[in-house]
Amino acid sequence: MIEVNSFSILKLFKEITLLIKKSVIHKINTYSPRWLKNCVKYICPDWFYHVHSNLNPFDGQDEYVAPDGKYPFVLGIIKQFRNYHKHYMASCRDLGVSYKVIDITVSDWIAVIKNSQCDAYLVWPSNITTTLRSMFDERLKVMVDELGKVIYPSYNELWLLDNKRRVRDWLVANDLPHPRTWIFYDFESAKNFLSNAYFPIVFKTNHGYGATGVKILHRKSDALRVVKRSITRGIRIPVSHPSDRQWGNVLLQEYIPEAKEWRMVRIGDSYFGYEKLRLGEFHSGSGDFRHARPSSDLLYFVKYVCEKSNFTSMNVDVFVTEDGRLLVSELQTLFGMSHPIEQCIVNGTSGRMVYRREAGNWVFEKGSFCDNALCNLRVQYILDMLSKQKKRLTKNDKDVE
Repeated sequence: MIEVNSFSILKLFKEITLLIKKSVIHKINTYSPRWLKNCVKYICPDWFYHVHSNLNPFDGQDEYVAPDGKYPFVLGIIKQFRNYHKHYMASCRDLGVSYKVIDITVSDWIAVIKNSQCDAYLVWPSNITTTLRSMFDERLKVMVDELGKVIYPSYNELWLLDNKRRVRDWLVANDLPHPRTWIFYDFESAKNFLSNAYFPIVFKTNHGYGATGVKILHRKSDALRVVKRSITRGIRIPVSHPSDRQWGNVLLQEYIPEAKEWRMVRIGDSYFGYEKLRLGEFHSGSGDFRHARPSSDLLYFVKYVCEKSNFTSMNVDVFVTEDGRLLVSELQTLFGMSHPIEQCIVNGTSGRMVYRREAGNWVFEKGSFCDNALCNLRVQYILDMLSKQKKRLTKNDKDVE
């Protein structure tokens, strides 16, 4: 006979309420138009930025011990405030590797890291606010440089994440082709530049994705107004918390007419790509795309860009101009994957592109490689790296004997 009491009824009611809440939130995130989502962010920022905690199927399961012990490693998963770290949790379970979820926002976070005894740490920084993002930048650097910890993606890759100023400087320093971009920190310099600029010109906030924070300015008067506001009063960053504003600087970029845009991705030795179709004035955020085999030129270009700094987890958005030039539009080591789930489909078949060094060409491999927002590939990469490292240490110990 099943015993029913007030406690069990209350627990059941809470679970049913949570399931309903998850369903409602999922429908809002999936089917609501962008303008409605932005309204919700603006009116109820705290609600919006915490709903993702209800979408983590592993919430409360901060430690996992793999039952088969396939890998002799424990991975640390750094907690992310919109719960994107759930992809790492799912990947570890899929691949059979133990993990611990770690919160580095606590005051004694260094002691937490030291006592965690993890072999490497998987990271997806939070960018809800610029303050949180700065915290991740600062503490991840201490983890790598002072504590000697291995993180993935690498710190250099994460340093560029959702920061257009840093990306511009990295591209210039590495002599990589990109749309000409100008950054100013005072109004007079920007005003003088606009006096001789060609229009239209593109304005971008430093943070933002999917064409948020991007404006195409067709007249000098419009540009002066936006630039002055950005440098003086500040401009609210659309995808961030309403209290976050960009001020004291402005980023302007060359307008590339009639360019095609390809989303190209490298994870380890796997390459993916699809064309982002234009909607109105923008490719990013249009939600429309076309699958086709990425050209060898695109694949070699992305390989070359990534090898400049040994990037092994990187999205490279590439403009293909009317005269055939390839320009880096954007770099993101981590990114959402709502459209599409499969990042490479050739003749109706999903798969990946792989470079065969011995043959010197690109080969399409059939299969599903994009599980858990590509985190299965990321976790597998770090596991392979740790395995090779362990073999080298074992070999060195034997040589010493």
